[in-house]
Amino acid sequence: PDLAHALLALASAAAEDFSPWRQRLLFAGASVATVLTIVLLARVLRSPAVEPVGERRRGDARARSASEAMALVGNALAATHDPRALLPVILEASIEATGAAGGRLVDEGVEIARRGRTTAPSPLQLRLAAEGTDALLEIHPPRAGFSADQQELARWLAAQASIALENAQLHRIVQRQAVTDELTGLANRRRFMDALATEIDRTERLGGGLAVLLADLDDFKVINDSYGHQAGDEILRVFARVLSDHVREVDTVARLGGEEFALILPETDAGGAAALGERLRAALGEARVRLEGEDVRITASFGAAEHSGGESADDLLSRADVALYRAKA
Repeated sequence: PDLAHALLALASAAAEDFSPWRQRLLFAGASVATVLTIVLLARVLRSPAVEPVGERRRGDARARSASEAMALVGNALAATHDPRALLPVILEASIEATGAAGGRLVDEGVEIARRGRTTAPSPLQLRLAAEGTDALLEIHPPRAGFSADQQELARWLAAQASIALENAQLHRIVQRQAVTDELTGLANRRRFMDALATEIDRTERLGGGLAVLLADLDDFKVINDSYGHQAGDEILRVFARVLSDHVREVDTVARLGGEEFALILPETDAGGAAALGERLRAALGEARVRLEGEDVRITASFGAAEHSGGESADDLLSRADVALYRAKA
């Protein structure tokens, strides 16, 4: 249990950093902790009571130990924050803890995982009730069938799994909110800077082009003053859609704050970034937003810069910023 708790602490600490290697560490730590707690649970359930002092006391001690082991399983499962990856772990835990011959797990009609023998009659079917998940856990009994204790244990485990799935869903929401601009749904400044650092590192190691494109709405304060902040928010959302509709999947589009947006363009030089800026300017010129009964035209200015060897992210953005204000002028 001490080692399981230590691994859980490691997984929780890793959850605070959203970088890919941290996420792999998170899942690995949670998986190891899960295996340890499953082993503990299996030993508790398969071992006789220490003191044979009556059926009731044996039952109480067994239930109490099983409950404690179940809590450890639940905590270990809760440390894994990818609901899809969590489902096979739940299946493994259910089979191991109940001594089932095998089982399978189905989510929204699609089989996610299958383990062991799944031809036994009358499998135990348990719904994993969690927001955004419609998973069915089906475990097949051994030849002797499931005892009442094993069936009850399976229901406990399903309840723990449902809580873990709910926690995983909530974690994904919080994780997304931490790196997403709430108004536009684009990446926020934090996500943009992380992605830019990653792309600069990739370019330095592997070569290839990299450019950034800054974009700033023209006279945005006039719109806010004339039509109000709700109208300004709608303008920002329209601009975000125009940007998103004209980029590749490998590009990163972000709102840095206010009316300032930025794009990371891998494998792109300054000319390519400038050409994209021109296409975006033209597309925005065709967009109209209806405000107080009239069509309002939106314009924006753009500044592009191509990364040069050894240049920092701040220096690259500074050069793009200079180009942006030349366009403004």
